[in-house]
Amino acid sequence: MKPIEIDQLRKMDSSKLQEELETVKKELFKVSFEVKNGQSKNSHLVRNYKKYIARIQTILNSQK
Repeated sequence: MKPIEIDQLRKMDSSKLQEELETVKKELFKVSFEVKNGQSKNSHLVRNYKKYIARIQTILNSQK
């Protein structure tokens, strides 16, 4: 999954952002589980997903 650009995220409404947040959280769970079990060597993706989640949450909080 490729993250959406920040400008595009800011143009989205809160319901779409919530959907994106849930999708990313599911992906983070899947990737972190694979890394912990040794199935994947892409441990850098965990950090990237966490940063992306923080960006989405920041935009959601600023829209309130």
